[in-house]
Amino acid sequence: MDKISDYESRRIRQRTFDDLAISSEKSDTEIFTRKPVYTICLLVFFVMALAAGSLNLYSASGGDALFYAHIKHASVAVFCFVLLVAFVRPKHLVASTYWIYALIGILLVCVLVVGQIGGGSRRWLNLGPLNGQPSELAKIAIAMVAARFFSESQINKAYKLGDIWPLGVLLLIYSALIFPQPDLGTASFLALIVIAQICFVRIDFRSFAIVMSGILVTIPVLWRFFLLDYQKIRILSFLDPSYEPQGKGYNVLQSLIAVGSGGLYGKGFMNGTQTHLKFLPMSHSDFIFSVFSEEYGFIGSSLVILSFASVACISLLIAKQSKNTFCSLLAVGLGAFLFIEFAINVAMVLRMFPVKGLPLPFFSFGGSNLITSCVAIAILIIIDRDNRGRFRSKHLHLYRN
Repeated sequence: MDKISDYESRRIRQRTFDDLAISSEKSDTEIFTRKPVYTICLLVFFVMALAAGSLNLYSASGGDALFYAHIKHASVAVFCFVLLVAFVRPKHLVASTYWIYALIGILLVCVLVVGQIGGGSRRWLNLGPLNGQPSELAKIAIAMVAARFFSESQINKAYKLGDIWPLGVLLLIYSALIFPQPDLGTASFLALIVIAQICFVRIDFRSFAIVMSGILVTIPVLWRFFLLDYQKIRILSFLDPSYEPQGKGYNVLQSLIAVGSGGLYGKGFMNGTQTHLKFLPMSHSDFIFSVFSEEYGFIGSSLVILSFASVACISLLIAKQSKNTFCSLLAVGLGAFLFIEFAINVAMVLRMFPVKGLPLPFFSFGGSNLITSCVAIAILIIIDRDNRGRFRSKHLHLYRN
């Protein structure tokens, strides 16, 4: 009886191992045969956003030198996009996270020392043939830093303030370097990216309450001692556009007129009166969505909003399928960067948010933001390719070198 029992038990164990092997083989097959639906959707969005943004900027600028400068920026952005998708893998992003953070930090220090002044702000750095805005690249860097921080400090309980203070210091360093440019919008936007990523990890409720209370307490201090006059005027104009009808309030009022005059179908390409009669200020940057709304109406504007919302949903689905914490949180951070920046810009032109100077991804004029947006899409595609096993050996179940 004992011999039969031993024999039967060995057969059961062998059958179990065989079932596990078959199950593992099926799982690997599902990974490697999964269709690149998310990658295709991101590529379609990438091409259409570049095309729509270029056409809209041509209309906003009247086809002058700004448009041809944008074409040069777009060429560089597409080159960076192709380079990243072709050669970069998630393991490269993990290994270079803190190096990228340090490099951009050095560039931000250089901006404060030898940066180029434009529009009353010192935000641009001129390095020979390269002229850019390092604070835009900081949006990608801070998302990578937060993703790596949580991937390396995984704990079995909810995070408390004592657990995440190093991440807070890294965020504060960037904000402290960007705020004096002055650029309150980008400095505070970095915090929104990190907060979006933190929403997907376990945080102690008391720590969260302490942070929110601290923010509420510091608002009067910021208003009294840190905000510049033009920043206060922006907030007051948001609360009451008639506060300065010929200044900051004028911009918002003209933006609302442009959006409303577009109606359901819009006035058509190059037919926006608010834009081409020069009533709408900063039509190529901060208020470029007003140009699009006036020419393509409610339907065109809704399609753009749905497109960015779809990218946000796709980034969350990619994060859900990711095999590690770094890729998952990085996808969340990049999706938050693209969608929140888009949402703030749209809310700004609709007088639902104070004018912050945040650009509209793929639409506003500016090479740094365009390159950063393209890099974000490229990294999302890289993570999706990793989820589908494109960087792993089909038989060894290991990453390829």
